[in-house]
Amino acid sequence: MQNLSPSQKKALLSNPNVEKITDKHVVYTSAFKTMAVEAYLNGKPSNQIFSDAGIDPTFFVTKYCQSCIKRWKKKYVSEGKGSLKKDKRGLSATGRPKKENPDDLTIEELRAIVEIQRDLIDHLTKKRALAKSKKN
Repeated sequence: MQNLSPSQKKALLSNPNVEKITDKHVVYTSAFKTMAVEAYLNGKPSNQIFSDAGIDPTFFVTKYCQSCIKRWKKKYVSEGKGSLKKDKRGLSATGRPKKENPDDLTIEELRAIVEIQRDLIDHLTKKRALAKSKKN
């Protein structure tokens, strides 16, 4: 989607088929999505559907209306009419893994970490000494 001018945003937000506008997206109501897909399946052109709903297709890049309806139609056909009413964005996101805070560790866990570090340092020291002895 291209950047919309303030007047274009105002015109879109005044339309009852537009739920909200973010910096990157125009979010349409589920009723509009359902109506648009059903009209498209009945043979109406996508630009005409948007125009009839009071949304000017010239606000957007070429084939924007087609790509929206194509995306909605795919969901409508595969998951049913009610699927356009649900917004599933972010529901399956697991998020960033939590970092362990050393203050939350027990003394035994801290000792285990120190022991692992000492073993690693000993291993690297031996490896370095072996590499030096092979050079000489």
